[in-house]
Order: sequence, then structure tokens, then C-alpha cells
Amino acid sequence: MSAVLAATSLLGVAACSGVTQGDGDQRVLVIASGSELPALDPQSISGTIGLRVTDAIYETLVREDLETVTKKAPEIMPGLAESWNVSANGLVYTFEIRGGVKFHDGTPLDAAAVATNFERLMDDRSALYNQVASANMKFLTRWIASARATGPSTFTLTLKQPFAELPRLLTDRRMAIISPVALAKYPGDEVGQHPDGTGPFRIDSVEQGTDLHLYANKAYWRGIPKLDGLVFVNMQDPTTMAAALQTGEIDAILSASAEQVRQLQGRDAVVQYPDPANQYFIRLNTKATPTDNQQFRQALNYAINRNGIIAALDGMGQALGGPIPTGNDAFEEGAQPRYEFNQDEARRLIQASGVQLPATVKVYAPSGGPGFAQANQIMSLIQQNLKDVGVQLDVEYVEFTSLVQLESPGYNADVNGSFNGWTTGADSGYWLERMFGPDQIPRAGVNRGWYVNTELAPVFDEARNSIEPEKRRGLYREAGNVIADDAPWVFLYQDRLSRIFRSNVTGIHETPSVFVDYATISKS
Repeated sequence: MSAVLAATSLLGVAACSGVTQGDGDQRVLVIASGSELPALDPQSISGTIGLRVTDAIYETLVREDLETVTKKAPEIMPGLAESWNVSANGLVYTFEIRGGVKFHDGTPLDAAAVATNFERLMDDRSALYNQVASANMKFLTRWIASARATGPSTFTLTLKQPFAELPRLLTDRRMAIISPVALAKYPGDEVGQHPDGTGPFRIDSVEQGTDLHLYANKAYWRGIPKLDGLVFVNMQDPTTMAAALQTGEIDAILSASAEQVRQLQGRDAVVQYPDPANQYFIRLNTKATPTDNQQFRQALNYAINRNGIIAALDGMGQALGGPIPTGNDAFEEGAQPRYEFNQDEARRLIQASGVQLPATVKVYAPSGGPGFAQANQIMSLIQQNLKDVGVQLDVEYVEFTSLVQLESPGYNADVNGSFNGWTTGADSGYWLERMFGPDQIPRAGVNRGWYVNTELAPVFDEARNSIEPEKRRGLYREAGNVIADDAPWVFLYQDRLSRIFRSNVTGIHETPSVFVDYATISKS
């Protein structure tokens, strides 16, 4: 299979596991995927939809505590590394790899296996090197000078410069550790068709089909899972999902819309509001006319009635007029938003920009998928707001997985941006550099609108290298002010990212994460 086909292959899959779906099986949890699933190579995935599946199969060196209910970012705790320490100068991280852990194929986990995964991401001379995975993880690996096994169970990361936020970034599900045997046996992108990790659930073989069936890893190091299996059903229509949960055909919707909450609340269902740091936005192409004009981009931000969007979401969110979401380490309580609804100011800025009216802005938007059930309604509101100031917004709706594929190389000159959202890593101040860093344009990163402000580089450098939390937060806030003024996004809102599951499901805790701990879930 070619790299392109493997990257875009949609897995509705079935495992030869004996785990079946339906009929209210008390030992199998059935989850609506909400969208088509990508190949299950965690290091190559961009998007929560696929990572929610790989999170059941693979694990990271350190992990989030998803059992302790909190309103702050979850605490970091040992994962495949049972402990770690940092040198006094902040440059050397030494991880003690947990003993007695095996990959699903029986390969023992050791420091060499971990080093092999970093080799895949960092060493372009290696036969295991994967360009897609390497580019996907560059935001983290570019600060690593070396990654090597320094003993049978000791793995050492040496950094180029201090990076205090490294441990939290290592909880990113894309930093999952893949069996080195699987990486060698299934080169390139093929490993995504043969997933093999250390997680609580496994899959022996993958075939093209409709649904994804996983079954319990009986040798799981944290103990045998409380469920026999998981089924991810390729169900995308929000109304169909809600009806299926009500009848017991499915057990959980991990990204629920306001409409689904209205329909299901109090009907043998539990609604949770994890409230993780996140942001929904229209990322703008800063190379294309007219969004290459800073004053015009500012005008777009002033033109939007964000409170109208929140009303459409039944209050399941909050307006965001700048780049730093609530829950981000740099968020400042009581800080005033950079942009509020002011169409007079929008008209003044358009006139000052020199952009001739009527102006047309073309964007992509997801046709559905987790977090986007009301995308059409939201875009209609934004269209009306922009029409009021003389701007025509043309929207092309695209299936979510296809939208990510369109965005990933960076926007072409014939499109002005896209409506999307981002959660992964948004609780870290470093998230601002990932999204807006001048050296993070494709293929180096996910700054897909080609936004470059070289004044940000020294601010990001100082923030990243600082081991003083308050100094680091202040620097990221300074960067946030610069970004807000440049307006490379139309900043829209923060979603509460509600999830719904049937009342007989236990072990899902209301922690600020889009992920759940599959090992602790049970059904009665």
C-alpha cells in the first residue's frame, strides 16, 4: 500500500477476536466513532477521533491521571516509565522503564524498544524512519538532541535546551510506544493496519469493514480490564447516535452535541462536561487575498457575534476573543478578551485595510464529526455576521478526516482557511508555539495558515527555556498579545466537549480531558 493510500485509508475494521456487538452485552462497551477512522498508527494521526481508538491499544511513557476529578489539567503520573528524574541543568531526562510489560505480540518492553520508537521519529538514516510520523511529532522531537537506551531498563532523553513542559507533552497519545517487532515487520505506514501496543485492549488482525472490534489484553500490566472488549461503530449522524444510545445499541458518545444532550439528558444517560482546554476557530490563510491583510483579519474578528454562537450551542461553551483558552497554563483569570462583537469597528478596519467591498472569503468546514454536529448552523451565523459588514463567506463542507488531509500540507492559494478546533496539548503554554510558531509552518508543524511573525521567535525561545513557571506564563501571555493583534485566526469559542454514556456504564470520570481510561470502565 502506498504512503498516501495508507495515510488516508479509512478503517471500518473487525478483529478475529470473538468480541461481538449489540444485545446489551454487559462485558462489551460500544462507542460511536462519530467519523471515519484513520489508519491506527498513533504517531502519524492528527485528530482526536483516531487517537481515541489508539489510546485503548497503545500507551505512553507518562500518562494523565484520568481517575481524579479536577478542574485543572490532569496530573502527570507514571506510565510505561515507572519513574523519571531530571538533571539539575534541565537537559537530561532519565526514565526507568517498567519491568514485566509486554506488547500484544509478546515482545518484552525495554529501553531498547522505546529507543526504537524515537529512532522512527528522529533518525532519517534508519530503515524504520517514517516521514509522516516524524513531521507529526516534530513539535516535540525537535528539542531532543539524543534519545537512547542507556541500560536494559534505562532510557535517556538529552535535550538541546531546557524544556520544562516536556513531561506533559509526553502524555500526548501520538507519543505512544509501538512494538519494535511490528515496526520492523510492517514498514512505512503498514503498521497502521497492524496495531500493536501494550494497552488494555488489542486487535489481532484488521480487515476492511464497518466497525472496529477490540478485545481485552488479559496480560495487561495494570490488571485485566473490566470489559471483555470495545466496539467502535462507524456511526456519524447525530440523531442516529442519540437514538442508538437511548435503545442501548451503543453505550457512549464521547463528543456529544447540544442537541444530543437535550435529547438524552435524564433518559437513562449520564452527561459529563470535561471542560478541557480547547479552542474552535477559523484558521486563516495569511498568504491569500484578502486574508493576507492584518487589518482585514482583525475586522473579521470584530464582526463575529460569539455570544450568538454560544446560544446556538445551548450555552455549552464560552466565547473566546483571543488565542489563550481557559485551562491553558498561560490563561489569566479576569483578562479581557482581545476581540468582542463590534461591527462598527469591523467596518472601520476594513476601510482602513484598503480591501475593496464586497469581499469574498472561501473556507472549508467539517460536514460533521465529533465536536462539529452543529458546524452548519455555526457557519450560517458567521456568514450572516460577515455579510453585515460587506464580506461574503463561501463555505465548502468536507468530511472531517478529509478536511484534515486538505489542511495538513498548508492551505493552497485558492482558499482562505478552514473552521476547525484543537484540544490536544491546549493546556500547555507551549501550545501557542505549536499553533503559531514562525518555524511551525508545514511540513515542520501545524501552523497551516502560513502565519509568520519573527518577533515571536525570541519570546517563544525564552518561554520554552524558562524553568520558572510564573516567568514562563508571563512570556506566553506576551506572545498571546502579539498573536491576537496579528489575528491569524478568527477566534471563536471554547467547547465544554460534553460526553454521554448510559447509566449502567461506570469508571468514566469527569476530568478535563477528551480521553477516558478504558482500563477502569465497566458495565453493570
